Amino acid sequence: MRKILFVLVMALMSLGAQAQNVTEPGEKYPVYCTVMGYNAWGFGKVKARLDMGRTQPHTEDYEYIYDGGKKRKFNTMMEVLDYMAKRGWKVHSTYIVTEGMAKQNVVHFLMVKEVASDTEIDEGLELGTKE
Repeated sequence: MRKILFVLVMALMSLGAQAQNVTEPGEKYPVYCTVMGYNAWGFGKVKARLDMGRTQPHTEDYEYIYDGGKKRKFNTMMEVLDYMAKRGWKVHSTYIVTEGMAKQNVVHFLMVKEVASDTEIDEGLELGTKE
């Protein structure tokens, strides 16, 4: 009886050890953000909204890309994606969300970046939450 109990306990302990998915120091792991581009009335320069996973639930505290303390404006959404790619981000997938009173369809780009530490997540980005 003790042998059966011992084997059962060892089996459960080995399952618990395998379930832990902790990265070793220096090992890279994926982080994600969502990039949304918008402009007033559908024309003009594009402003990029980012959801880096640090916003508070049920708020619109998205982060914006800044350049020298001013909100960065882009010519097109592809320019935004190129800007993020130069900082190590890759497009993982896209999806469309209908937003606002005008029921405007907004394309969201889910982006991924491999990092070795959390300090690398927004490396090269100047971000802020002011609208």
